Order: sequence, then C-alpha cells, then structure tokens
Amino acid sequence: MKSEMRGIIEAQRIERRWQVTRRANPLRRKGGLVVGDDALVRSAGADRYTKPEVTIEAAPAPSRVGPAAVRTVRGPRRERPPGYWLARVPSAARLYPRDVAMFGAVPLALIALALALPLLGAFDFYARQVGVHVPAAAVRELVMRPSVPEARGGGAPLSVDATAFEQIRRTEYVVRSGDTISEIAMRFGLSTGTILSMNPVDDVRRLLPGTVLSIPNRDGLFHAVGPGESLSRIASTYEVPVYAILDANDLDTDVLQVGDTLFVPGARMATDDYLLAIGELLSWPVRSFRLTSGFGMRADPITRQWRMHNGIDLANAIGTPVLAARSGRVVHVEPNSGTYGHLIILDHGNGIRTLYAHLDSFSVSAGQWVTTGQMIGRMGNTGRSTGPHVHFSVIRNGRWIDPMGQLVRR
Repeated sequence: MKSEMRGIIEAQRIERRWQVTRRANPLRRKGGLVVGDDALVRSAGADRYTKPEVTIEAAPAPSRVGPAAVRTVRGPRRERPPGYWLARVPSAARLYPRDVAMFGAVPLALIALALALPLLGAFDFYARQVGVHVPAAAVRELVMRPSVPEARGGGAPLSVDATAFEQIRRTEYVVRSGDTISEIAMRFGLSTGTILSMNPVDDVRRLLPGTVLSIPNRDGLFHAVGPGESLSRIASTYEVPVYAILDANDLDTDVLQVGDTLFVPGARMATDDYLLAIGELLSWPVRSFRLTSGFGMRADPITRQWRMHNGIDLANAIGTPVLAARSGRVVHVEPNSGTYGHLIILDHGNGIRTLYAHLDSFSVSAGQWVTTGQMIGRMGNTGRSTGPHVHFSVIRNGRWIDPMGQLVRR
C-alpha cells in the first residue's frame, strides 16, 4: 500500500514539473521526466506540445529494497505530418525582438547609404564652387575651411596669382645675331604666341639683328578692338575674366573705342593664327569675296571642255584690293599674259610660291619685298575671264596644290 502511494505521489510530482516547464517556455518542446533507471529523457511524441502518456506500475516491495521503481511507458508512435521538418525552420514569427531589430537594421542602413552618397557628391560639388575645402573622410565630422587663407592673418601665403591683378609691364629687347623667336620666348619664360602677338614680326625666318621687341612680364595676347566689340565679348572670346583685362590695362571703364589696343592676360593664340604667324599657313588674298570655282577638274567656262583648274576663283567687284597671302618677294609681274591677264607671282621661300591672276592693276614691282596682308594689286576681269575675280594658285616645289589646304580657316 505504501509503495502504491509513493508511486502516485511521484506521478503527481512529475505532472507538476511538466506543467511548470510548459508555462515557462511554451515554444520549446520539453520531454517528460521519469525516475528510476531511465533518468531524464525527452518526449518523442508526434504532437509537438503533448506530454507523453505515463503508466504507473507498482512493484512488490522486497524487505530489503527501497521504494518501488517507476518507469515511463511511451504511447504509440505517430506519423509526422507532411511539412513537419519545414515547420521546424525558424521564421520571422519565431524570432526574438532583438533578432528582428538586427535583421531589419541591415537593409535600412543600405538604403540610408544609397541616399547619402548623392547628397555628399552634390555637397562636394557646390563646396568646390564656393571655394570651401572638405577634408578627407578620416574624421567623423565635417570641418569646413576656406581653400585660400585670408590675407589679414598673415599666415600661409595666398594661393591666388597676384599678378592677375597687376598692370602689364613691358621691357624692350634688342635682337642679336642668331636669335630666334622661340629662343627669346624661352629666355623670358613666355610662350612664342605672346611674343608674336605683341610685336609686328612678319616673318619669323627674317628676324633681323637690331629689331626691338616688346616683352611683357607675363603670358597673354595683344588685341586690337574692332567694330562692334565690347569688353565682355573680348573676355568671352579668350575665356578670361573681365576684371583681369581691366586690371592688366589699368582701365577705369569698360567702354572701348575701335582701334584701342588691349593686353589679354593668360590668353592663348589660336592654332591657325599661330601657324599663320610662323609662316605655316597662308592668309586669304581677298577680305570679302564669293568662291565661284574650286581646285580640280572642271568644265572650262568658255570652251566647256573638261580640264584641270589649278587654283580657286574669288569673285568681287572690280578694284577690290588683292593682298599678299604671306610675306615674300615679288618675282614676276606680267600684264596681258594671255589666259591669266594681269598676273603677279610671289616667292615665299621654302619652295612656296603664290600666283594672283586677272588683276586690273598692280601696286608692286618685280624684286620688291612685301609683307603679309600688303596690297599688291586690284581685282579685275582681264585675260580669259567671265567676270571680275582673282584667280589664286599655290605652287610647292614646282607643283600645283590645292590652296584650300594652305589657307587659314575663316
């Protein structure tokens, strides 16, 4: 009787421990507790939260043996339903609150970074525009400081070129025997274009000793104000600030007069102008014209036969000035030459010659030296011509070449 009561009491104790364990953490499966030889085991029931069936058997109490052993007899094994193992995989519903916060913070951080990068790029762009320097991202906070220190502090030197605000100063240099424009420019730390724009050097190959050159104290170009030009237009053409031109020329007003000469600091000579200045290109022999015929094969305007046209025809009114395409010497002047009418031939050196035909009159004579842009005659309608124009040809080493490839672009 006593051993049976002890078994009942032990079963009730097991039941209470089972209930307490289930209330403490209902999401975790706890096996039933047994005593005796089986010790502590987990329940393997098919129902996830069903406690195992317990059968109490009372053993006869021998005289020298302690309390009767109580063992657990498991109930019948149940088949696990489909998807049982998939249900065991943790899901968001089974995560602890701290886990949910951790997994949710990762995509939020990525989204915040994607939004911040364009903002930082825009901030850096506008900071550079206003002269604010943003240091490297080695520090956690942004420290803004001007890229140029204030002059009042007297500390670090200014990074602004102070010469941009100074009036241009010029010195004179007397050309010596053997001097070249490029060597003189290198000696004064200037570009060749600066020297050429400041001085009327017609032919760099004929830089005569004793010639006086004007040398500025910094790079730039000499500009003659033309009709309709303003200070802002000149500054825009050379891509320099207006104040730089005002300071360099010590101007109190931006009102300009035609014919005024300005020094444009920091300006660079255009490639075609530079090639024209050093004699690699030709200038146009007529300032205003209409191109009526090009270089190459064409139907002759008089005979209508297919033949070679060894130049270009530039038409305008009779009497229009005809100019030397490059400095050189007049080697041939011939009136009434037949097909070409009145013609002039100039020799420019290095195997280059130019021909000007159908002229109305001459302004030079054979053997005379002429400079680029100097008037050598006037347009006419002499020889085999269908109207007033000038026939312009270029001869290189005795061969006719297309003048359009030798003329500066308009």
